[in-house]
Amino acid sequence: MSTVLEIYREKVKSGEVVKTAPLTPDKKALANPKSFKHAISAKCWDCSGRQRKEIRACPMTDCSLWNFRPYK
Repeated sequence: MSTVLEIYREKVKSGEVVKTAPLTPDKKALANPKSFKHAISAKCWDCSGRQRKEIRACPMTDCSLWNFRPYK
């Protein structure tokens, strides 16, 4: 009996399922222009040089978005 994961892997190998790369925060914001969450994530992503670790370690406490930054 095959597990669900094994079945998924077989489908990926056969081409039945195509794996896609996850969207970056800036692409999520473009896809969802009315989302404040995605807009804040995109701004932090851009400001930090596209590094999640840098967003977590952000020293800019005077930034108006600092309290809302992702990856805290």
